[in-house]
Amino acid sequence: MLRHMGDRPVAVVTGASRGIGRSTAIAFARAGYDVVVTARSVTASSVPFAGTTTNDPDAGATLSGGLPEVVAAIESCGVRCAAVAMDLTDRVSVADAAAASIAAFGRIDVLVSNAIYQGPGINDSVLTTSLELVDRVVSADAITPLLFVQAALPGMIERGSGVVIHLTSGAATMAPRAPFGQGGWGVAYAIAKGGAHRMVGVLHVELAALGVRAYNLNPGHVLTEVGRARAARLGVEPTGQSPEIPAAAAVWLAAETDDTRALAGTDVVARDVVRQHNLAVADA
Repeated sequence: MLRHMGDRPVAVVTGASRGIGRSTAIAFARAGYDVVVTARSVTASSVPFAGTTTNDPDAGATLSGGLPEVVAAIESCGVRCAAVAMDLTDRVSVADAAAASIAAFGRIDVLVSNAIYQGPGINDSVLTTSLELVDRVVSADAITPLLFVQAALPGMIERGSGVVIHLTSGAATMAPRAPFGQGGWGVAYAIAKGGAHRMVGVLHVELAALGVRAYNLNPGHVLTEVGRARAARLGVEPTGQSPEIPAAAAVWLAAETDDTRALAGTDVVARDVVRQHNLAVADA
C-alpha cells in the first residue's frame, strides 16, 4: 500500500517484540507514525531465553511478550502497523524483511536499528569464544543493520529526508567494567557492536548533505525482561532504567529541529537527551 501526500510518516523498528524495541515502536505510534515492527516470529507471545554465556543459568526462562501484543498496542493509537518476520542470521530473510517493510506503507522515513542476536556464547571469554560464533554474531549485529540501511536509503535520498537511529551500547566504545560473567560483556558481542557503531559516522559524512540524519543512540542500562528473569532467580530487586527513556529519545531524534540536526552523526545518550530537553516519558 503506497502512502499519499499528507499521510503519516513511517517508522520501522527492528527487534520490537520486547524491551527497548517494543517501547520504541509504541512511542512512535503515540507520536503519530505508522509503524513497521520486525522480530524472528510474528506470532509468538513468549519465547524461552537463549542465554548469553555457554552455561547461562537463566537460559530457558520464559520471556513474555511478542509482536501480536505490540501490534495491538500500536493500532490502539489510531495508526497503522505491519509485522514482518526477520531472522538476523539469514541474510535472505533480512533482505526480504527490508523489502516487506518498505512495501508495507510505501516508504521508510525513520529506521530504528535495534535487533541483536541473542544466544549462548556471545558473552563468553576470549579464550573460549569460537570464530564461528564471532562470524555469526558479527553478521547478525553489524551486517544486518547495514543491509537494512542500504535498502532504506534510496527512498530517503530520493525524498531528501530520512533518519537512521542505531541502538548502540557501551560495549561498542569502552572496556567492560568486569570480566564476562561478572557484569562485563564478551568479545563476540563487543566486536559486533563496535563494528555496527562505526557505521553511523560514515552515513553522516556521506549522506548528511542529501538530507539523511544518522545517530548512535546509547540507551544506557535498561531493565528488560531478561533483567527481570535474572533478578527473580537471584531473589534481588531488578535494576535499570525504563525502556521508555530510549524510546522517548528516539522519537525526539526523529523530528527535524535545530537541536537534532546539531547532533547528527554523533553518539547520543538517551538519559541525557530526556533530561536536557524535559521529554515526557511514558509508563513502562
